Amino acid sequence: MEATTLFTLSFLFLFFTTNYGVYASRGISILDKEPPAVLDLNGNELQKGQDYYLLPSILLPFLYTAAIIPGIYRPGTTWLQLEIEVFTYGIKGLPVTFSPTNLNEDASIHVSTYLNIKYSNELPPVFGESPVWKVLEGFEPFVTLGGAEEDRSSWFKIDKASEIDNRTYKLVSSSGRDVGISNRTYGTKRLALADEALSFYFKPAKDGLATSK
Repeated sequence: MEATTLFTLSFLFLFFTTNYGVYASRGISILDKEPPAVLDLNGNELQKGQDYYLLPSILLPFLYTAAIIPGIYRPGTTWLQLEIEVFTYGIKGLPVTFSPTNLNEDASIHVSTYLNIKYSNELPPVFGESPVWKVLEGFEPFVTLGGAEEDRSSWFKIDKASEIDNRTYKLVSSSGRDVGISNRTYGTKRLALADEALSFYFKPAKDGLATSK
């Protein structure tokens, strides 16, 4: 009996030490229960591989709307920036998809788990680079296109941004910093790692035109 118990404990220890690094590197905890699912604007669970609009959750004047728009800064560098314009029916930007980097086979996207963000594969590569979002390494950590899914600079988490509204979220980089807004260049509001997070709603692209909330 003692030999059997010792063998079982040894097996469990070996399994834990062998797999812990694999799971941890992919944003999975084998000790904690599965985190809650991210909810879209309709209260439904966010689904991997589906198209969604990221709607900035900010206060705007009447008839003003906001969207995240890619803009070419120079050849080979496409920034992601916040555009605020006057549009009767709203601007929606381009839809993105979310793809978890972990081994979870669940079709839903969960908070605090690593994932890739990229523009739909159905969109033409007009920007001449990968549609995967990434954090640009350097003095100014802007969020740009041109990422690689296996690269940690292209890993983000979705975390809750409000305890009151369970549909409001923020993006967090793999370094643990929030994605917010940088206003450094000629008033352009670029996505970048910042001390203050920019909050988002996720609207299913199949719902049609997006409107500000």
